[in-house]
Formats: sequence, structure tokens, C-alpha cells
Amino acid sequence: MRLIASAAALLFLFACSPTEESETSQQRKSEVEQAADTRPNILLIVADDLGYSELGAYGGEINTPAIDSLAENGIRHTSFYAHSNCSPTRAMLFSGMDSHVAGLGAMFRFEGPNQTGKPGYEGYLNQDTASLARLLQDSGYKTYMAGKWHLGVTPETLPAAEGFDRYFSQLHGGPRGSHFDLNGAKPGDTGAYFEDDVDRTATPVADDFFSSDFFTSKLIEYLDSEKEVDAPFFAYLAFSAPHIPVQAPDSYIDLYKGQYDEGYDLIRQRRFNTMQRLGLISKKVSLPVRRTPTVKPWDQLPQKEQHLSSRRMEAYAGAVDNLDDNVGRMLDYLSDTGQLENTLILFMSDNGAAGFNGWQSERLIERFNNADNSLENLGRKGSMMFYGPGWAAAGSTPFYLFKRHMTEGGLRVPFIVSGYGVEHRGLINHEVLTVRDVAPTLLEIAGISYPVGNYQGHKVLPQTGKSFAQQLQKTDQQFTVHDASETFGWELFKRRGVRKGDWKAIMLEAPFGNGQWQLYDLSVDPGESQDLAEQEPEKLLEMQEAWKTYAAENNVIISNGPLRWP
Repeated sequence: MRLIASAAALLFLFACSPTEESETSQQRKSEVEQAADTRPNILLIVADDLGYSELGAYGGEINTPAIDSLAENGIRHTSFYAHSNCSPTRAMLFSGMDSHVAGLGAMFRFEGPNQTGKPGYEGYLNQDTASLARLLQDSGYKTYMAGKWHLGVTPETLPAAEGFDRYFSQLHGGPRGSHFDLNGAKPGDTGAYFEDDVDRTATPVADDFFSSDFFTSKLIEYLDSEKEVDAPFFAYLAFSAPHIPVQAPDSYIDLYKGQYDEGYDLIRQRRFNTMQRLGLISKKVSLPVRRTPTVKPWDQLPQKEQHLSSRRMEAYAGAVDNLDDNVGRMLDYLSDTGQLENTLILFMSDNGAAGFNGWQSERLIERFNNADNSLENLGRKGSMMFYGPGWAAAGSTPFYLFKRHMTEGGLRVPFIVSGYGVEHRGLINHEVLTVRDVAPTLLEIAGISYPVGNYQGHKVLPQTGKSFAQQLQKTDQQFTVHDASETFGWELFKRRGVRKGDWKAIMLEAPFGNGQWQLYDLSVDPGESQDLAEQEPEKLLEMQEAWKTYAAENNVIISNGPLRWP
């Protein structure tokens, strides 16, 4: 229990309670400086739209040795739930509470008329939260971030206001046109969507700029500039890859030339087989035969369409390969500077694979009508590319659907914990955890008590996530974070999902569902292919009641506006 014990030794310095509201952050930092701060560094890495089965550690064929090494030396989770879209996940990550109370009950600028102006639907991380980064900063941690923010664009909601000492951030969701420059949605829109902590403008970049390379270099620059500071750090590396437009440097795309010519159906089956061999999926489970409604069988695609589709996947694989190389750069930097052994590392994706299709993808192409989407240029600078629902279905193996849906394919993501204090090596953990659990865990490890009632002059709501810090240790005692009676719920864009024990109910609209509640037993059917709503009416009623309880406790307001997508 050495990680928790060392943090607990400093707990009295960092506990925040209503009776200590008069104590300033500077006073607390001064107390930290007088103590020997032996708490671990924390590196939190988040990929954007990375599918569940893309990594080698999760059954994929893409070359990801750096991330795989984290799994081999730590714990990989098979039942970790994010949200179905990026900013709600990030709100839950930094608050430890449900997105509907943390400010992202709806995506920014996509609120329904009945949601607009309501608490929990502000479109940014709201004042009812105490940000993980702020709490770490106030307890003496040096805090840095580089990459995607997506939690607010005003001075009051930028990374600096939420607890980061240094940052370079992509403020909005996608990179607005290209991973190869800082331009916005239209030519000449430079500096509109990226900010740094110095002069709130996008830093001039080199001709060989690529987002994943740049964000990693920035974070290393921040760490290196203060490596002599006698304080632990919290570093947040938030990649915008492989979010659309799916792009990668030429050398990475070329690595995968021809590797996906056999198509997404065979890749999906191979990944499933590998996942069973690795112990990620029970041998009792079969690969669901239900096909995503918007996906045609590979062998029914015209040859020209097959060539375009396989090229899209080559570019996607290149983007993931490049991301992994940058994770490797971070690990090498920490190793070279003697900080790796004292750093706790967490890796995750913010939601399931992005299966853009139909009018959604056509709208993107129209928006960037000057894009060069020729076969030769797909995935390169100047293209507006997405890898499509066929590859997203493969990326979601063994689950159904993908991003924006409350199915397992939209919610379950890879999650790896490795490094300092993680006493397991290569452990596969099947217990349900959620993104809400990350903040409570890191606060416990850092010896920080979450504030009760008030924080820095404003009220704060309680965290609803639970710490899994004890699971990182080897003990003789079985430790369960969430019991079988606990309810987990999700809602966005009118789509709903609720899980309790092994049972899950979802509501999706056509063509993905029938607008009615569907019921699944995830213990035997993680692919949600056998709807048991008619066979199990009592269980369905129980799950509907569980949904009502979740919705009431978490301020869920179903939009009464038209269904719109960001």
C-alpha cells in the first residue's frame, strides 16, 4: 500500500473543508514547499475517438508498442466506461461527477430549447465543480496540459481558470480542418481555436507541424522548463488524433499500404479472435452477427469503393501509430530525466470509434469543399477524411455501434493504468469502472480530500465517482469499487442507456433502434445483439425504473428540439 500510505502522510496539508475556506491557495502551497513532497507525478493521456480494439493490447494489429508496454507493466481494463462524445467525457473526467450536473448535459451550442440556460447545461465545466487540476494545483502540484480542451472558451473557463499553470490548448472539438496546421474552419482563421498561456494566441509553428507531434513536444517543453522544481507534476496530454479529419504524416500512412485490402469484416473477426486469446473476452462469447445498419458487407462494395475504404484505414492506422510513437517520446523523456519510476500513468480514449456516415460525412465534405480527397491524397494534408462506419464497427469489436450511441461500442473504451504504485504487471481487470472514478482516484493518491459544500467561494456538488486506488495494490483482500446494485446511466442527443449489474437497457432511434427500450444481458451478450425486452418484461421494468432514478438524481433533461449533430 506504499502509494496510498505516502500520500496519506501529507493528507493534513491538503485536505479542503468548509472550515478552511479562508486559507488561500498560496498559503497551502507554502506549506507544501516546507514539506518533503514525495507524492507521485501523474501523466494522464487521452486519445480522441480511438476505438476499443485498435491497440495491440486490445487485440488490434496497429503497431502500438509504447501503449502496449503500459498494459504489460500495469493494468488494462475491459469494462471502463466513458461517455459517447468527447466534451461530456472530459467534464466527467475533471469533475468526478455526471456530465448533466458538471455543465455538459448537452454539447456546447447543441442544447435543446428546454435545456438552454438550465444548470448543468452551460456548455462548459461549470462552477458547481472543483476541477481535478485546480485541486492538484492548490495542493502543490505543478500542472501542465497540451492538446484538446473542449470544456470552455471564455477566460473564466480556459485551462488556466481550471488549474493549469502552463497550457497550449485546442479549445473546440475537432482541429477545424487539419492536423497539419492551426487554421480554423475557413482559410485565414488562424488563432481562432488554439490558445497558449502566454498571450492567448496560437504559437507560430514550423512547416512540419502535426498535432500529435506538436502537443507532445509542448508538454515536454513545459516539463523540461521546470524539471528542477521540487514539486510533483500533473501533466495532461490530450491528443486530438485520430479525430476527424483522419490524417497522418506520409511516412506513417505508407507503413500500412495494402494491409487493409481484405476489408473490415475480416479485420473485425481477427481482432475478436485475438481478444479471446488475450483473455479480454470470454471464450463463451461469440462475435455478434448483427451488422451496423449503415455498413455494407465488404464483398458487396464496388472495387473502387474498397480501394478508397482501405486507404482510409491505412491513414487511420498511421495516425494511431504516430500517436503511439509520441506516447513513447513521453516515456523516453521521463526515463531520461529520472522521473519515470515516480510517475503514475493513465491512458484512455474519450469515447468509442467515430463512425461518421451518410449526411453527417457529406456535410463535412461540403464544409471543406476545397479538400483534396483523391485516393492518392486521402489522409494527407489538404484532405477531409473519416474512416467510416465499416472500420468504426471493426474498431468497436466486439461491441455494437460507435461514438454518439449509448451502446457498448460508443461507451466502452480502452483504459490502462501503469507506473508508480501499480503493483500488478499485465493484469486484465473486468470490473466496471467509469470516467467519473478517475478524479477521486487521483485525489486519493495525491492525499487530497475533496471539498465539502464550498470551494474558493462557490458551492460545489459532491463527486459521484469512486476511487479505485486500492485496486492498484497487491493485497489478499478482494476490493470492489462498484457493487452489482449500482446504477450507471448515460444520455445525449435523446439517446439513453442504463446499466445495473450485468443488465443494460438502451433507447436508440431508427435506423439503429426502434425508439423503444431494448434489453441486453452483457454477461453473455456484450455485443448487444439479442434484445430480451419481450422475454424479460420484469427485468425491463426494473431497468426502466433504474433509468428514472438515474435521470432524477443527475438532472437529465431530454431535449425537446430537433435531433442535431455537432
